[in-house]
Amino acid sequence: MSRQDSVIVVGGGFGGLSSACYLADAGLDVTLLEKNEQLGGRASRLEADGFRFDMGPSWYLMPDVFERFFGQFDREPTEYYELERLDPHYRIFFKDGDRVDVTGDREEMYDLFETYEPGAGEALESYLDTSETHYEVAMEKFVYEDRPRLRDWVDLDVMRAAPVGFQLLGTMDDYVAGYFDHSKLQQIMQYTLVFLGGAPQNTPALYNMMSHVDFNLGVHYPEGGLGAVVDACVELGEELGVEYFVDAEVEEIIRRRGGFAVESATGVFEADYVVSDADYAHTEQELLPEHERQYDAEYWESRTYAPSAFLVYLGVEGDVEPLEHHTLVLPTDWEPHFEQIFETPEWPENPAYYLCVPSKTDDTVAPEGHSNLFALVPVAPGLADTREARRWYRDLLLDDIAANTGVELHDRIVFEEVFSVSEFADRYNSTDGTALGLAHTLRQTAIFRPPHRSKRCPGLYFTGSYTTPGIGVPMCLISGEHAAGALLEDI
Repeated sequence: MSRQDSVIVVGGGFGGLSSACYLADAGLDVTLLEKNEQLGGRASRLEADGFRFDMGPSWYLMPDVFERFFGQFDREPTEYYELERLDPHYRIFFKDGDRVDVTGDREEMYDLFETYEPGAGEALESYLDTSETHYEVAMEKFVYEDRPRLRDWVDLDVMRAAPVGFQLLGTMDDYVAGYFDHSKLQQIMQYTLVFLGGAPQNTPALYNMMSHVDFNLGVHYPEGGLGAVVDACVELGEELGVEYFVDAEVEEIIRRRGGFAVESATGVFEADYVVSDADYAHTEQELLPEHERQYDAEYWESRTYAPSAFLVYLGVEGDVEPLEHHTLVLPTDWEPHFEQIFETPEWPENPAYYLCVPSKTDDTVAPEGHSNLFALVPVAPGLADTREARRWYRDLLLDDIAANTGVELHDRIVFEEVFSVSEFADRYNSTDGTALGLAHTLRQTAIFRPPHRSKRCPGLYFTGSYTTPGIGVPMCLISGEHAAGALLEDI
């Protein structure tokens, strides 16, 4: 570069923070504009009355991706935060009274599976070995290496890996059923689909690799929560020269000869390039003029969006035994819940949900003698979350927790806040209030996701959960790398 090129990153989620680091490290002048009062995007924090909540992501999965990210800047995660491996990884309460702890002890898991179904222990060993192979191939050939064009898939390395991919174009429910007959074992092997924003019936079987992440790589907790990882990415960016602005909502992106003018709540910023980590549809439909949009409204209306969420953040007197740090509560038949997300959108009356109690591991997130708890129910994007609906659903959820875990909360709550569809839409400009972005259906995987490079607006790039490789904190870190790589390749 004959001069210092400049770039504006719109949005401070993990995709934006990652892109900013890579671009600053390459020598660009990087300015990041964040709509809200804090960085982190959906990984915001809520602090009140001595409680501190991770408002969004709360599972630290795929530690290898974080090590690789910091390693590319000659750093290590431990320079910024410490990790504690959770044991058990999580607890499951089935609504028929059954309870299961999932741990990192393979022998223990084989024995557990065997109690449900003769031969299931051996099937689990085979499943996890295959999952590990699929994970290693997928990460090396299709995740870390960006392949934005069809011709990028036509090379010798991809052809060698193709048998793995082609075997896995079916659905997860069919794939898992090939190993396990018992419905509870099938649920255990498929619950991670919630993190991908899909259902067993619409998610490609290639995502069986998530079981390797779950069982083999383990579940960790970063000291201070996922917010500490946000802080680490921000600190890294500052060390590399990134300048951050919060409360700086972008209102318009204007392409001019030789660069861009970005109008924000704090003024106009000019740069040679723009990377958007804002909601992809919002960027195109609201921030760009019509002639520079790649997709029209009909395209975005036709997409399958990941679920939104009904979240209740609770500060509770006393402990919440027998909940673990991560706890799942599952009906023995969860198909009706998925149908009420993807087929006939409505509030699920017999929900599958997730409970997080970080105070089990971290005594800084709640006052002494109290527990920090949040509950998350995946719900259909676009639901009308009226005041009456929220009040009714909050009570239904607390009653369900009491009935199926034995934890009575009603009379012990000292702090409470609800966050749902309308807040996702308002706070993050997310389409239909989706909590995650585009679901990982077969038609929305790999090259079928929107591209990092704008096809209509040269100099504009996209990162985040709408692009490849997809949903989740590790994937967004990698997406940031891909977006930065595309920009640097074009300079």
